[in-house]
Amino acid sequence: MKNEYFIIIQGLLLMIVKAEHKANYFRMNNDAIQDPGLSWAARGLLAYFLSLPPAWELHLRDLFSRSLDGRRRTEAALSELIKAGYVEKSQGKNYRRDTRYTVYEDPK
Repeated sequence: MKNEYFIIIQGLLLMIVKAEHKANYFRMNNDAIQDPGLSWAARGLLAYFLSLPPAWELHLRDLFSRSLDGRRRTEAALSELIKAGYVEKSQGKNYRRDTRYTVYEDPK
């Protein structure tokens, strides 16, 4: 059974149809996805990161290939998340191999 309801945004009537969640879904804090300080691209990238399973290893090159946005837009969204405190970047001695990103559902 689907959950259907209407919302109105600035006079625009939207019908929302949500599927029944049995498997293959994740939960996310509304504050993060509705943060007006983030672009839609950054919100989507954050949601993508939070949807990944524990211990998932993701390489930037792979990340760029998982969207139509390409490298520049994805890097811009990632930089935006870093500036907003949702992602923390740390680098070890070996610049390319030791770069780590920590993703936070609530900004740090």
